[in-house]
Amino acid sequence: MRNPLPLLLVPLLPSLLACAPRGTSVPGVTAPAGTSASARAADSLALLRLHERGREAHLAKRADWLVAGQADTLISVSRGGVSITPRERVQANFQPYLDASTFQAWDDIVPPRIRISPDGQMAYVIVQKRVHLTARDSTGATQAERTRFAWMSVYEKRGGEWRMTAIASTDRPDTP
Repeated sequence: MRNPLPLLLVPLLPSLLACAPRGTSVPGVTAPAGTSASARAADSLALLRLHERGREAHLAKRADWLVAGQADTLISVSRGGVSITPRERVQANFQPYLDASTFQAWDDIVPPRIRISPDGQMAYVIVQKRVHLTARDSTGATQAERTRFAWMSVYEKRGGEWRMTAIASTDRPDTP
């Protein structure tokens, strides 16, 4: 079952931030002190929407949706390596994975943690996610996978839009 907390927070976030005294925080969201509550709320909501769009992309098997919020190139830190990949290549690499996978769960374990830089131009989102799927292996046999992921996505605001520029991730088997 998907964790409904992030979706429940989305409609409430502007009200919570607008009513909060300066310096008050909403759990999981840290925003710049020098910006208005409405600007903080708008940035936080935009980042939450990008996060939710990633879930939708996985479930709909749409790599184009997955990369739509990325910068022209993405820096990835994973499995002891660093790669810099153009958005088109990220999409081309993800589509076969999505095509071969059927997701039973792609759910947040806890609400994403968002931190926006004091100048409002950079942010990171820390995610803990449970992913359960079945996928065809190289022989065509269907295999069940249960994985727990943790990652940090780095965003830059470009032309008024948040773009993912980097991601560092780790994973481990999930318990049944």
